[in-house]
Amino acid sequence: MPVDLHVHTTASDGALSPSEVVRAGRNADLLALAITDHDTTAGLDEALRAADGGTMALLAGVELSVDEQSGSDVHVLGLLIDHHDAALAAALTGLREEREERAARMVAALAAAGHPIDLDSVREVARGGSMGRVHIARVLVGAGSVPSIDAAFRILIGRDAPFYSRKQTLDAVTAVATIHGAGGVAVLAHPGVSGEPALTALIEAGLDGIEAFHAEHTAPDRERFAALAAYHGLLVTGGSDFHGPGVHSAPIGGGGCPDSVLDALAERAGLYRS
Repeated sequence: MPVDLHVHTTASDGALSPSEVVRAGRNADLLALAITDHDTTAGLDEALRAADGGTMALLAGVELSVDEQSGSDVHVLGLLIDHHDAALAAALTGLREEREERAARMVAALAAAGHPIDLDSVREVARGGSMGRVHIARVLVGAGSVPSIDAAFRILIGRDAPFYSRKQTLDAVTAVATIHGAGGVAVLAHPGVSGEPALTALIEAGLDGIEAFHAEHTAPDRERFAALAAYHGLLVTGGSDFHGPGVHSAPIGGGGCPDSVLDALAERAGLYRS
């Protein structure tokens, strides 16, 4: 049966609530689903309640942005975390505050350039979730500045666009240690999409796996990253990076992740739990 270990909800930049994501996973006949919102675990309690009593396993997760010297947009998934861990909660609070500060910088620059946008509008779109560029993009689309979210990123707020502002993130050692401290497994997310980092720092920090089976990876990408994981003795995971209908993302359950990863994840997580 399919598993999907990379899914987002309205707690960050997804279009569906945690309960709706659980329902979508069940409708897709998933064996297991991991909710991995950006820099927040706020949707997990709702998701766990919605999944309770069903046959689909719900894995607690998170997606952290990690500083990488090459400039790549490096993300690390924490899977099977204790989402109530105090040190993790403190780290996530700092990351969400930085997200809002970054959004404020970008919104101020866009407004100064004549775009009809303000931070309150972005907060309203985010609905209390972890604020990201997609929320800015949605406001820009609603205001008629751009025709689509993809256009907003391409023209205005993408990495190479004029209104992009880089946010402060965790260093590799801190990110991996925080995940391990919460009893979780640290996995490099979608290296074929966001750019391949220098793995040395992440591996030295204790990286556990590579997301080879990401929905946007080509077949050669999947083979190469799976081989790279095997060479370094790392786990191989995968997921859709689902953000919901109407958002540029694969369907839930995409990615082709083998269900054999579940036992390997549980075994690795046992190393970080007392």
